[in-house]
Formats: sequence, structure tokens, C-alpha cells
Amino acid sequence: MTAPERHARVAAVLTLLASSLLAASGLAQSSEFSPAERRQLLAGELVRRDGGRTEGRSRLFGGTSWIRVRAPIDRVWRTLRDTRVYPRLIPSLERVRVVERTEDGAVLQMHHSMGIATADYYTRMSFDDAEHTVRFELDRSRPSELRSGRGFMTLTAYRGETIVAWGMLADVGAGMIQQLFGPFLNDWMLKPPRCLRDELEPGRVNEC
Repeated sequence: MTAPERHARVAAVLTLLASSLLAASGLAQSSEFSPAERRQLLAGELVRRDGGRTEGRSRLFGGTSWIRVRAPIDRVWRTLRDTRVYPRLIPSLERVRVVERTEDGAVLQMHHSMGIATADYYTRMSFDDAEHTVRFELDRSRPSELRSGRGFMTLTAYRGETIVAWGMLADVGAGMIQQLFGPFLNDWMLKPPRCLRDELEPGRVNEC
């Protein structure tokens, strides 16, 4: 395969990846990576697209982000399957506890701590081993300090390594979290792929 053919193949893979994942996140954005985004992604840097929407009374923050992790997909997937690792993958998450096992996943109790602000809620996780995809949604049947939230993380094998894609939308309400950290919420919400990279790649410091 010639260099131009390899470049065209990489561009096609990344375009397909962006298109499918943006559709899954429910965000109306371009389905193609820009040349700068492709360079960032292939260099192992976080590619991030902020987004948001209003659904009824909910004002949702979040967006979509991608990163290339220099680890095989099976290893990355095993890490995502281990909920004990989540405090190192999700910014400000201090504790996580499995409260219920379901047919395809679990219900988790999540406790975030950000300075003097805290947040507690329950999320329903589902794992698709065939698609290497985790989906999650706020469990509205249990007490929650969030109004709504949902998202996914999906893995794609790429030359023996892994491209990680993450999408999330959440309404954190108008309480202390929003008042203190509103301007930074999108930054935190879109960091998990970078946290996962730092967790798995040798020599990196995971500051999540």
C-alpha cells in the first residue's frame, strides 16, 4: 500500500468513527475530523468538541472527545470493565460502589468531591463486549443530585492500539457544583479518554 493510499484509508476510518459516534451522542456536529484534529488524534492528544442542548427543563452540558491509546483494545476493554478503576478515570470521582448487578452491567453509586462541593447519584451501566462499548444513564429511580445525564465510551482497534471515543451530556442543576465550577464543567466531562490514556500508557502521570 502506497503512502497516499494509507493516508486515504486512515482518513476514511476516522471520518466513519466521528460520524457514528457523534450520531450516538445526539450532538449536531460535523461528521468529519479536520486535518488538525486528525493530527492531534494520531499523535495521542485529546480531540474535543464541546456541545450541549436543552431537553424540556434540562440544560445539558458535555460533548464528545477522542484519543489514541497506545495499548491493545483487549487491555483497554478490561480496564473499562473494572469499575474499581473509575475514580482514576473520571475527574473528581472519589468513590464508586456497585449496588446492583444487571443482565448486561450494573448500577453504580457515584460520589464526586470537588473542594467544598459534592455530588451523589446512581448510574446504570451496560457493557457490550462485542462492540467494546459502555453506555450509561442516570438512574432516575434513585436519589440524585443531578437532574439528568447519559453517555457512552466506545473502543476501536487501530494498528494494534486503540482509539477511545467518549460522549456525555448532563444537567448538574443549579446548585453548588454549577455555581462554583460551571465554566469548567465541559473540561471535566470530556477528560475521561485522556485519563484512560494516562492510566494505561507507561511513563504518563494520571492527574485525574
